[in-house]
Amino acid sequence: MLKVKKKAKPEKIILGEDIYILWQDGYESHISYFDLRDACPCASCIDELSGEKTLLSNSIPKDISPLRSEYVGNYALRFYWSDKHDTGIFRYKMLRDFDNEQ
Repeated sequence: MLKVKKKAKPEKIILGEDIYILWQDGYESHISYFDLRDACPCASCIDELSGEKTLLSNSIPKDISPLRSEYVGNYALRFYWSDKHDTGIFRYKMLRDFDNEQ
């Protein structure tokens, strides 16, 4: 059974001006809604065969925001976006690494 390391699990998630995540090891992430929606890993936004991004960044409304979110198992979050998109599953590792990629 695959286990997620303690540091890779969120302690608290707040949807405010951006997405704030407090991780169990004390690390804090702030991710803009636009950037997170633009990085959606779902098959509608990323070509399944090539792994290339197919989502056009300019097609995302600048005022995009999550209407709600939910946990997916014990490893990810799903966001229900104001542009009606809801198929992306954001693994905790991806969210944790997001700050370092920007």
